[in-house]
Amino acid sequence: MRGRLDISGHDSGTQLLIHLVTLLASLFVSALICFGLFAVSLPFVLLQWLGFFTLAKILYFIAAYVLFGGSFIDPLEQMYEDRRKRGR
Repeated sequence: MRGRLDISGHDSGTQLLIHLVTLLASLFVSALICFGLFAVSLPFVLLQWLGFFTLAKILYFIAAYVLFGGSFIDPLEQMYEDRRKRGR
């Protein structure tokens, strides 16, 4: 899939940094939704945290695939393959 932003020209470290910023933005939006909009009682705190991480992960993967055409796993795999090829 081709994303809206082409980050393939950057080195793997920069790609990971771009994905990290996207992930942190997803965590922030998820925190606003899960903790800022609804007041829940103590028994629901665990479900609130599970929902927070699940929503953040879903938001990140949607944003990463739409913007970049892949997730943080892709540059990590590329770094691994490059290191493995240099080791031969």
